[in-house]
Amino acid sequence: MTTAVTRTIRTLRTTAGSMLTEIAAAVGTFVGLVWLAANVVFAAVQGPALSPETAGVPEELVWLGILAVASLGTIWLERDGYRLIRADPHGGGNFAWLSVCYLPCTFLPVGYALSLLLEIPGVFVNLYLVACVLLGGWLAFYGGLDRLDLEFSSFVWTFLVVVGMALVVFTAETVLTAVGPLEWLTDTWVLADTTLALFAIAGQGVVLFVGFGSVPRGSVPSVPHR
Repeated sequence: MTTAVTRTIRTLRTTAGSMLTEIAAAVGTFVGLVWLAANVVFAAVQGPALSPETAGVPEELVWLGILAVASLGTIWLERDGYRLIRADPHGGGNFAWLSVCYLPCTFLPVGYALSLLLEIPGVFVNLYLVACVLLGGWLAFYGGLDRLDLEFSSFVWTFLVVVGMALVVFTAETVLTAVGPLEWLTDTWVLADTTLALFAIAGQGVVLFVGFGSVPRGSVPSVPHR
């Protein structure tokens, strides 16, 4: 009797774990598709300098359309789409993390440097984010991580380093502008755009080195990405 109960509990746990994994993958796919659809729409309307308002389309309707497209895409993939496009049906979690969070942050320092030195139209930002989604899809659904001999934890490290750098810059700027005797530094070379851009480019090198050059494989705690 005890053995049968134990087996039943183990079966239930296995079934529940499998269901949660599938749900997490589906949610990740949905989030990634929403991000993709939103940036495609924003890039499309910013390119010809249009907007939903000038076209007479309510913003709420635009977002409903984005959510509808992402929902239909997720349903199609979950039913038979993964098999048809020969993609990994368990890659939804990786897809969301890479597309929405990790890949955009990986090259954020150099993007910040360019924004200080050049006037970058918003459409290019959206196109960059679309490219991140496409790359994230390849890495997550088609074994791109293995093909490039990369670890998912490498992107976790790059994200942590970028967040840390952003906090340092924000804190330094806040302190310099808040403290009276140091306020003059904000108008000189310390926070000049060119100096900040150079620091950002140097920071980009640190991000890539820490994420992909110096951290042993598997040295970061596992992230529930599948």
